[in-house]
This record gives sequence, structure tokens and C-alpha cells, in this order.
Amino acid sequence: MKKIWLTLMAAVMIFSVALGANQGQAAAAASQISIYIDGQKLYSPQAPIMVKGRAMLPMRAIFEALDATLDWNAKTKTVTAKRDQTTIVLKIGSTSAIVNNRTLSLDVPGQIYKGSTMVPVRFVSEALGEKVDWNASNKTVTITTSGGPVNAVAYVSARVISKNGDGRDVEVSFPKVSPESGVSEYRVLMVKSGNAYNFNLAQALSTSSYTSIRPDGDDVSITLSSQTRDVNGDLLRSGQSYAAFVLTVGKRGNSALSGVSQTITLSQAPTLPSVGAVSNLKVSDASDYGDGRDLSVSFTKAQTENNITNYRIYVVKTKDKNSFDLAAANKVSSSNFTVVNKAGTTLSGNLSSSARDTSGELIRNGISYTVFVMSVSNTGSYTSQLSAASSSITLAANAVSAPVITRVDDISNYGDGRDLRVNFNKVSDESRIGSYRIFVVKDSKAGSFSLSAANNVPSAYYTQVGKTGYNISQALSSGARDVDGSLIANGVVYRVFVMAVGTGSYSGSNALSSASSSIVLYGNGNVDAASNVNVSDISDYGDGRDLRVTFNRASDESRISGYRIMVVKSNQAGSFNLSWANSVSSSNYTTVDKTGYNITKVLPSGARDVDGDYIRNGTSYRVFVLSIGSGGYSGSNALSSYSPAITLGTNGYVGPASNVSVSDVSDYGDGRDLLVNFKRADDERYIGQYRILVVKNGDAGRFDLNDASAVRSSNYTAVTPNGANVSKALASGARDVDGDAIRNGISYRVFILSVGTGSYAGTNALSSYSPSITLSGNVNVDPATNVKAADIGDNGDASDLRVTFNRAKDESNIKGYRILVVEAGSARFFGLSDAEKVSSSAYTPVDKTGSDLSGELKSGARDVDNNAIKNGLSYKVFVLSVGANGTNALSEPSAPITLTTKAASPVTDVSVSDVGDNNNGSDLEVSFTKAADESDVYGYRVLVVPADKADGLKAEAAAEIRNYTEALKGNNFKQKLSPDARDIDDKLIENGKSYKVLVLSMMTTSGKGSVLSKPSNEIKLLSNPTLVTRVTASELKDEEVKVTFAKAADESSIDYYKVFAVPVGSTTFMTAKSAKEVPDSFKKVDKANKGSYETAFQAGDKDIYGQELDKNASYLVYVLSVLKGDQASKSVLSSETGFMFVTAFDEKDTKGYAKNQLVSDQGSIYQVLKDSPQGTPGNSGDYKLLKKAEAKATVSSKTKG
Repeated sequence: MKKIWLTLMAAVMIFSVALGANQGQAAAAASQISIYIDGQKLYSPQAPIMVKGRAMLPMRAIFEALDATLDWNAKTKTVTAKRDQTTIVLKIGSTSAIVNNRTLSLDVPGQIYKGSTMVPVRFVSEALGEKVDWNASNKTVTITTSGGPVNAVAYVSARVISKNGDGRDVEVSFPKVSPESGVSEYRVLMVKSGNAYNFNLAQALSTSSYTSIRPDGDDVSITLSSQTRDVNGDLLRSGQSYAAFVLTVGKRGNSALSGVSQTITLSQAPTLPSVGAVSNLKVSDASDYGDGRDLSVSFTKAQTENNITNYRIYVVKTKDKNSFDLAAANKVSSSNFTVVNKAGTTLSGNLSSSARDTSGELIRNGISYTVFVMSVSNTGSYTSQLSAASSSITLAANAVSAPVITRVDDISNYGDGRDLRVNFNKVSDESRIGSYRIFVVKDSKAGSFSLSAANNVPSAYYTQVGKTGYNISQALSSGARDVDGSLIANGVVYRVFVMAVGTGSYSGSNALSSASSSIVLYGNGNVDAASNVNVSDISDYGDGRDLRVTFNRASDESRISGYRIMVVKSNQAGSFNLSWANSVSSSNYTTVDKTGYNITKVLPSGARDVDGDYIRNGTSYRVFVLSIGSGGYSGSNALSSYSPAITLGTNGYVGPASNVSVSDVSDYGDGRDLLVNFKRADDERYIGQYRILVVKNGDAGRFDLNDASAVRSSNYTAVTPNGANVSKALASGARDVDGDAIRNGISYRVFILSVGTGSYAGTNALSSYSPSITLSGNVNVDPATNVKAADIGDNGDASDLRVTFNRAKDESNIKGYRILVVEAGSARFFGLSDAEKVSSSAYTPVDKTGSDLSGELKSGARDVDNNAIKNGLSYKVFVLSVGANGTNALSEPSAPITLTTKAASPVTDVSVSDVGDNNNGSDLEVSFTKAADESDVYGYRVLVVPADKADGLKAEAAAEIRNYTEALKGNNFKQKLSPDARDIDDKLIENGKSYKVLVLSMMTTSGKGSVLSKPSNEIKLLSNPTLVTRVTASELKDEEVKVTFAKAADESSIDYYKVFAVPVGSTTFMTAKSAKEVPDSFKKVDKANKGSYETAFQAGDKDIYGQELDKNASYLVYVLSVLKGDQASKSVLSSETGFMFVTAFDEKDTKGYAKNQLVSDQGSIYQVLKDSPQGTPGNSGDYKLLKKAEAKATVSSKTKG
């Protein structure tokens, strides 16, 4: 091994040099580095880093992945790793390491990075004897572990955890093998119990029916599925007994088979009613510890407690109370609730200092809590029941603080309270208190001793101490008693409390200290007392021979010569102390020599009590044991606590029942199926009852009288003797002696315990066991199969999910199905019990139809955690078969599915340019290349976006915007926007603002699945300073129109102006360039030093094309700013205005008039309403009288048209 290690270390050093080219680099997170061990990616809390070209990994992740254990010494900053016979010691910051006591050099020391200890991965892995490869190009470390022989798991445990009648009932657990690095997988194999004895490795390797588990470094506990099959390929079923094996499969093909587990038998459970709930639940703040002891809880027990074991108090944060139900309560860890035993009608008490709420946090001040109480069922025939919620409560500090006990000491040898001294610190503010009270509490009761209990202790049972202004040291008196009223004595384990007692306005506001350390008083601190003194009536002599005394010897007998058994009348036991015991005459106790062992002693016939009276029937006694000091400790004795009380009586014989037989008489699937018959005892005078004890067959051989006498009352069936032999069918809630409900598929034997009564109480007799019996006959519910899930929509919710499954093989016992959607990460742990607890809002019910089923979920459907089903999460789908008799079955999960929404393709090459000077949207020309794939495109929307908002705009928001220019799909786009185009903020596009253009590819009219292009170039519209504005046609006159316009903002480069009349509808006169190329037919206007210019067009003038102006035509007027010299090519054309000559009405030629032509008659203007009108304008409906403004609007309308 040493030679191998040296070779590996040399390889490490060579590898370090190979990576040294990057040593100048500082340590940096290297999330791109991937670690693979035997093909499996290693995930670690801290990302790998590179240091001087070396890959570094958090030590715990790599060590545990390679089956090494580690020990971290924070003081020396040293990590020690061990695996098999190899030990590695690596000191953080050191450039050397020790491997099996040999020092080797490292290029890069181990170091602390972001709170994690990082170590060179190659050094550690190769030091452990594994093959390591580094791929610098893809930043991958590949570790291949050695393939030595693998071990079988040490043991396999199988148990039944539910009652579904299939594999879901079986939990198999086993420890991981060591080492685990060579293990590829574990296979759990279920074998019919009849075949288990001969099952071997060859059979294990040949079967394809197993459950595979990947090693993960932890011991394994797995619940099988409803589709689990045994090695013969048969589904696991109720009524069949099985055993489990585990096959360890090595990475190199080698395997090892475990031993066999215990035998288990599956069964099913009926629907159960609930036990009664508690009532009158109240909570209060009863103390000032700042923990659970401050919280007092009281409630009235359930009306019927026959089926209740005890109660559990749950403290729930008020914010979580609405989600707290029975299912949630059953999941709470046992450390996070308080158990209360049945006692009395109204139960009350304070919680402990370590009490926690249901989330696991310690109870403390300032948090609002709500309390629930669960009645816990003791039978399989009833379920537990949760109470209604209490009122909420928030604990707060009280006005009086508690004293602090600093120590308690055994200071003397009186054998009473004078031996006990208590030291405690006074409270910081004694003005609020009147005194202190010292309470001595037996250790067994100290955990439940609270402020409420302290307030109720009688004054004779505590010691009152006045305040002194200083810390207090107080020895108790000889008559001091504990809180139960017993004199303080040697040999008893005590704890001490001190209470500060409020006074004046703080009267009643008391505060209790924490418990002291435990203390036991001994005679002198040198001689130990006997303990655990017990007595029993074993015979019927009527004297001391009837009394048997047992006790545990003193812990140190080296200073003891022997013991004295002292019998004290019960009414004197409270005052019997060490001093009295030392003075008892030798004729009035029984001497017992020490043996080195615990002692059992039957007293002699002449034994007397400490008063000198013979021991006799009918007198109640308690027994003490005095330890007698020897040698240098002579005279230093120690007295035990007293025994339980005993009264001797006439003994008798309690005989066993016989001829016990059993039979399966029904088909309820519980105790009602089991009929027990037995012959009564020969003499029943001393028997108070018989107890029918049902024992699992495997345990019957070692079940004896002691076991039978210790069985809890909830786990047997009592029968009262009546002088006849007994035939008894058990109850539905009957349990076996382990507390498990009696059910099908389990092999049982039955015993009968004869229980003595009266003076024979405790004297019992056990029968022989019955023949074995296994109950059978319940109804099965089959699971759905072939569950599949598909994404069939793009709505972004549950309606996208279609689920199909094959109906259960037999639907005769099925009411319907429930579709359960589970996040994939939780599906591994989702079982039948989880499925049955899912609320109705979190599953989709499906009626059975007799056929296989398919359907889409509703848009509002939720997963089993009551979260909305949505895109981007991986789910698995289960189907629950809901049985008509309360027995359900869960399917296997579907394959994982992640809902997604299809998206349209974006356009490209989005560009925008300034092509006009109208100070509106028509100045913008937008172009883009259509989407490469338009199959999912509905159309396009061109969006003008303020430049500072373009990068933050998302497709979802863009789809909601209503200010856009629509573009059809099918062709590339190039188009000027309309003059009234607006940006996405609903503002008109104007000069001086910066814009970008984005194009939204619409997938649907709703916008779902739509996608935005990249933004265009940024553009800001600017005005041309040589452009004239406010071009207008003046008031209409017969055959004359006056044109005015404002001069350009900058005339320095302008030579003169040209005014053109252009017929409406002309398609060639579009730009300033074309204006320069038409014939020279225009009105020339020279520059002048004024703000505006005017000219006029009259009948006979020519239009831009050299044609005379037509009195019946409409024209557009443009003004061209003609620039000087070589700038003439940059001359700029104004926007247009329109005019139309008004024709004088000619009554003789009305057929020559056209619709919408303007005519004047008698000084008024009319619009012609139809071609070839009839009559004169004032006397015919073929004309419409216009005001001047209306006439101008008609011209403008025709112009725009």
C-alpha cells in the first residue's frame, strides 16, 4: 500500500507542474468547472475555484463523495481524512501534507474561501487511490474510482407501514456498505417467504423485478410502489408473506447479496371514524421565563376516552393557524408538541422550557401563537381528532424578575433538611417583592414544576426567606419538606426552585427560577444510600415471611458493612428519618449482608416493625433500608427513601386458563374476524379478569408472564370471569400486544392471562398459546396505469395540460379517480398517505366511465401543494383510485412534463429614417425584414418608443400597448407612418424627441407567445430652417385665390420662392426634386424684409404643368424655397394647402354641373349634391347652402381626398 501511495503522490506532483502555467491567476470562482465521479456530476454548496491553475473543491463534498471520513480541528486549522487504511493530514495554508506519516509537497496549499475549506481535488482524490483526469479545454475533472470487491449490506429491515394491499405498504431500510465508492447501485428484491430460504446470488442476478437505488452516501430507507413486483414478476399483494434482500452491485460487475429480512405480510384497512375532541381550550401567560414555561394550557377532556391514548398540545404561530389541520398535526415531529396523559376531567399545566412550536422554534416572547389539542387514538378502529383553535396569545415579560440559583450543597449529616443549603442571587429590583420561597422537588417531577404549581404549594411544604438586599445562602430546617409534603431525606434525587413573591401593587406577580442542578443527600457524603426499595406479599403465613423486600445496593459499598431493613407503619413513614433509624433497637430490624449485587430478602417469621410490633396482616407498612458505615466511616450511616405502601393479606392461588383456540369467523379485516375460545381456570375466586393477548407468531416463543403482565390496557381484551368457559369475538379496534391493529395477512397466536384481584393483585398466570392463525379476505382496489401527461396549449396555465390513463383493472370497488399534479422534485416522496391528504382544491376529480380516460385540466387547477400550475416547472402526474369502502390506490407517476408556451419568430434589420419635415409621424419611414419563420406569426405591430424606454420594454407589456402601426405578414416592410402616429406613451410624434422603433411579432390576438425585435437605430426628428410654413389660401373670390405663407426661419441661403398650383390627384408632383423639373409655370416671390409673403392665382393662370387653371377643378398649393448657387439641389418644398374656384350659377347649363362642385348664386355659395342637378340653388333640393367656413372645409376635404 505504501508503494502505491508514493506512486500516486508522484503523479500528483507532476500534475501540479502541468497546471502551473496559470499560477499567476488569483483564486476565482470557477462555476464552469465540472466534477464527475464515475460518470455522476458532483454538486457542492461552494462552486469550485482555480488557484494557480489548480482545481480546488470544498473538502466535505469531495471527501464524502469518495467515502472518506473527515475531522476538522478549528484551532490548528487541520483537516484529517481517513478511508480504509489510509490517513491524510492537510493543514490549511501549508504547502505540504502527510499521507500515512510520510510528508509530501503541494504546489497549492489548502485554504479557506468564502467560509468553505478548499482543497486540491487531484491531491485528495489520487491520495485515496482513484484515477483522475483533467480536461483543460472543457474545464472538467473526471474521477474514476477503483473497482474492488463490494460488500453486502450488514442487514435488511422490512416493515409494513400502511394498508393498501400492495408495495406502497412496504418500507425497506438498510445501512450503506463501507466503502461505497465501488457501488453502482443497490437492488431491493422482494421474495415470497416460502422461497426465501433457498434464495441465492445467482437468482438475484437473474431477475429483472427489483427496485434500484443509487448510492448517495447515506443509509437507505425506501417505500416501495404500488407496481413493485416480487422476483417472480408478481405484483406485491395482501395476504402474501414476503422477505426482502438487497443486492449490492459493483461498478465493475461484481455483486454481493445481503442476508434475509424478517417476514412481513401485507393487508388493507377499512374506513375509520374519529375519537372525540377536547373542548373549552384556554391559554394564558402564567410566568416570566421567556420560554414555554410561561404558557399555561387548560382544556376539558373528550367525553369518551375509551379509544384515546393521550393528548398532544400543538403551539402554532397564529399566521399559520388557517393551514393547520389533522394532516398537518400528524406530520409534526414529536419534539415539537407536548404530550398530556389522561387524568381528571379538566387538564391543565404549563409547557416545559424546551417546548417548541410546530415549526421547531422555541416558544418565546413577542410571537402570536394559537394552540390546538389532538386526541390521540389508541386503536386502529378510530382516527385521531384535532380540537378547534384556541384564542391567540402573545407572551410578554412580567413585572417581577426571577432569582437565579447558583448552587445547592449537602453540608451536614442530620439526614433531614438541615443537610441542604441553597445559594441564589437576589433579583435586581427587590422593591417589588416581599420575600422568597424555596421549593424542594423530586427530580422526577421537576420537569413539570411550573409557576402555577409553585403558587399552589401549601406553606408547610416550602421554606420562606426574607429579602436582605444581598444574595442569599440558606440552610433548610430539620422539618423542611418537599412540595409533596415528604420530609427531606437522604437518598432522594431533588432539584430546587426559588420563587420571588411580589408585594404591594405587584402582589400576585410572582416569578420562578429555573431548576437547580440535581442533588442527593447522603449521610455524610461518604456513605451511599440504597435505592429503589420495593415490597411484595409472597405468601400466607400471616407474619414477616409473607414480606419480600428488594432494593438496589449502594453505588459504593466499599465503606459499608451491611444493610438494615426497617419496617415502618405507613402513618409514621413521613417523619421517619436518619436519626430515628440510627436509634432503632436491633430486635426491630432485619440485618442483611452486602453481596456486591442488588438484594432480595424475605423477612423471618419473627420480624418486627421499628416500634417492636410483630409484622402481621391488615397493617399498612412502608420499608426503609439503612446503609451501615464501616471502618473509618463507622457511625456514618445513610437512609434510603421509603418503599410503596403494602398491607399483607391471605394469599391464594391464581390459575391459568387452558385449551386456547382461535378461528377466522368474519371478513371485516379487523379484530371482529377473530373468535377466541378457552377453558376457564379451575378456581376463579382469586381472578379479577382474563386478558386475551394476541401475539405475532414470530414473538410467541419468547412471550412470557412478565411480558404479559406489562402489556398496556389498550393492547388486550379484558373478559370478566362468570364461572363458564369463554368464547369471545374481539372488537373492531382490538390490537395485538405491540399496539398494532389486528388485520389480515399477519400470523398470530393467542395467550390468556389470569389476573389476580384483591389481596392477590399482581399475582397472575399465563396460559399456553393457541394454534397460529392468519386472517384473510379483504377487498382490493386497483390503481390506474399508464398515466401520461402532454402539453397541448399555450395559455400558460393548467388548461395546457392533458392527462390520459388506463382505468383500474377492476372498477367494481372504485367510486372515481383524482388527478394529482406534483412538482417533479417532490414526486419521489409522494405516497398514498400523501395523496389521501390532498385537499379538494388541489386535485381534479374524474368520474369512472368503464373506459380509459383522457381530459384537459381547467385553467384554475392547482398542484397538490395548492399552487397554480404554470409554465417552467417540472411536474409528474399521479392518479388516485378512490375506493368505495375507503381503501384507495395510487398509480405510478407519469414521465416528467414542463409546460411551455410557443413563441413567434422576431423580425430583423429594423431601421427608421427621417424623410420629411411635417413635425409628425409622417416624417418617419420604418423598414424591417419579415420573420424567418412566419408559421406562428399572426401579424406585426410597429411601436415607436422613447429611446430611454426601448431596452426595458418586454413582449408581455408590448402586447398590451394600443398605439402601434399594423403590418401584415408575408412581405418585408418599408413605409412612412401616418401624420397622427403616436408613441407608446400615447403622445404625438414630434420634432426634438429621440425615438427607437421595435416590431412585435404577434402569435395570437391576445399577445401570448409574442416576441419583440431588437430596437432600431435611435432617431431625433429635426426641422429644416429653409422650409416655409403656414401656407394658406385666402378667402374665396370669384375666379381669384390669394396665397400667403410665412417666411423660412433662415433665409440666408434662399434666393427666392416659387409658388405652384398642382391639380389634386397628381402623382408626379411629389418632391422638391420633381418641383424643380416641371415646366416654369409658377408664381415667383422675391425675398423681402418681412415676416410673410403673398401672391394670387386667377383664372387664366397656369398650373405646374402649363395648363390654364380650371374653374371647376381643385388645386394644391406648394411653396419651394429655392436655394442659391450650388445649394439649389437642396431646395425644400413646403406642405400643401388647397383651393377651388367657385363657378357662377348658370341656369341654362345645370346639366354641366358635377356632384360636389361649388357654385355661387345671388352672393351665396352652394354645393352640388348630384350630377346634372335640377332647378336653381335656392329653389331645389339638389343644392346645399354653405357658409364660407364650410366651403373651405369642402375644398380641404377634396384636397386631402
